[in-house]
Amino acid sequence: MNLHYGSFHALKGINMEIPEKEITAFIGPSGCGKSTLLKSLNRMNDLVEGCVITGKVQLDGEDIYGDMDVNLLRKRVGMVFQKPNPFPMSIYDNIAYGPRTHGIRSKAKLDEIVEKSLRDAAIWDEVKDDLDKSALALSGGQQQRIAIARAIVNEPKVLLLDEPLGALDLKLRQDMQKELIKIKNELGITFVFVTHDQEEALTMSDRIIVMNQGLIQQIGTPVDIYNEPENAFVADFIGESNIIDGVMPKDFLVEILGIPFPCVDSGFGRNELVDVVIRPEDIDIVPVEQGQ
Repeated sequence: MNLHYGSFHALKGINMEIPEKEITAFIGPSGCGKSTLLKSLNRMNDLVEGCVITGKVQLDGEDIYGDMDVNLLRKRVGMVFQKPNPFPMSIYDNIAYGPRTHGIRSKAKLDEIVEKSLRDAAIWDEVKDDLDKSALALSGGQQQRIAIARAIVNEPKVLLLDEPLGALDLKLRQDMQKELIKIKNELGITFVFVTHDQEEALTMSDRIIVMNQGLIQQIGTPVDIYNEPENAFVADFIGESNIIDGVMPKDFLVEILGIPFPCVDSGFGRNELVDVVIRPEDIDIVPVEQGQ
């Protein structure tokens, strides 16, 4: 899949699969295309003038840019944005808005749906006595949980989250990370989220997609991404590391400044020039006579 904004080539040759019922994180530097890619998964980029997408984006084998109804798509693929964006109406009406749009009119049914969604978003106990209160009067963290409740009320198959915790303080962000994992596990929803926080991506996600300049650099589990970066960009972007020139005289052996060190890699050509990634936790402080 490719995406252009006029003459600007924003996404280049994107080819990936997002596993069902897992948490997938898009990470990369600012402007790398991760939010653009996320919004392409439910056609939010349709709202941007001059946006042209070539290729296919499929949901359960159906091309979402084909004949799929956009309203139906966004019922199946919900979205939560970085900034809490409750409607200027009551807490109850914020959550009931989607079900009403899809034809549910029974007060008893709406009451049931609203309560369940607020419980799933871990905010029911805080707001159950104030459902007629304006959602705009809530704190930032509460508003974000209202946004999550509103996104899951229609029981989407996929939930897209564009830096949903970026505006929260550290303690609340950590609490919400746990709540999101709990929601995913209990509801069986596929989560796809964008984050600038590497620790958040490494601890929350089942799979990470690292991007730079509109290109996918690597796809893998957090362990794979951290321990086996596919190129110098990924190695430098993920975590802390020193990257040093080296030579691979043979499998599982690398020379740095002429000194041989055991390593975990194989499959390079004999005496091939390589980038050696050394993580801080790989370094042992030992007596001089034991050093290398």
